[in-house]
Amino acid sequence: MKAMMINKYGDDAIFESQDVEQPTAISGQVLVKIAASSVNTVDTMIRKMGKDLPLSPDAPAILGMDFAGTIESIGEGVKDFAIGDEVYGCAGGLADLPGTLADYISADSKLLAHKPKNLSMREAAAIPLAGITAYEGLVRAGIKSGQKVLVHGGTGGVGHIALQLARHFGADVYSTAGGDPQMALIKKLGATPINYKTEVV
Repeated sequence: MKAMMINKYGDDAIFESQDVEQPTAISGQVLVKIAASSVNTVDTMIRKMGKDLPLSPDAPAILGMDFAGTIESIGEGVKDFAIGDEVYGCAGGLADLPGTLADYISADSKLLAHKPKNLSMREAAAIPLAGITAYEGLVRAGIKSGQKVLVHGGTGGVGHIALQLARHFGADVYSTAGGDPQMALIKKLGATPINYKTEVV
C-alpha cells in the first residue's frame, strides 16, 4: 500500500510517498480502507519535536490519528462491526501504532464508531480528536443542564464542537469570536456570540 512516511523529525522534515506492507487485522481489530484523514496540532508537533514529545513513534513513521473509511476485514472477537461498514475514529499515529496517512489502517475496534450517514468521509475524519477533546473538557468540568457555559473560540476545531455538545447537555451557551462571520456561525450553532474585540467578556 502507499503511505506518507516521515523519515526524520524536525522543522525541515518532509513526508514522502512510499510503498509499505499492508497491515492485517488481528484479534480485536478491523482493517479499514482509509477514504479521508485529517491533521491535528499534535501531528504537527510530533513532526517537529519527534521523540522529545511523549508517545511519538520512532522514525521512519506513518503519522496521523484521525480517519474515516470502510471496513475490509475483521479480526477475531469483533462483534459490533461488519465488512462494508463505514467507520471513523482516532486510532493511530502514536507510540507503536502506524498512523492514518496511508491507504489502510488496522485499528482497534474499540477506538471506532459507525460513521453518521449525514456526514461525508472528509467531514467524519475531521471530528475524532477535536470531538474527544471537547467532550472530555465538558464532562471533566462537570457540565449540567441549566448551567451557563462560555466556550472561547467557538468557531475553532474544538470550540465549534464544544458549544454544540454543551447545548446537547442542556447548558445556556455563550461563545467568543472576533469577527462577523464567526459571530454568525456561533449564532447558527445555537450559542450566544460575544465579540471579544468590542464587548467585555
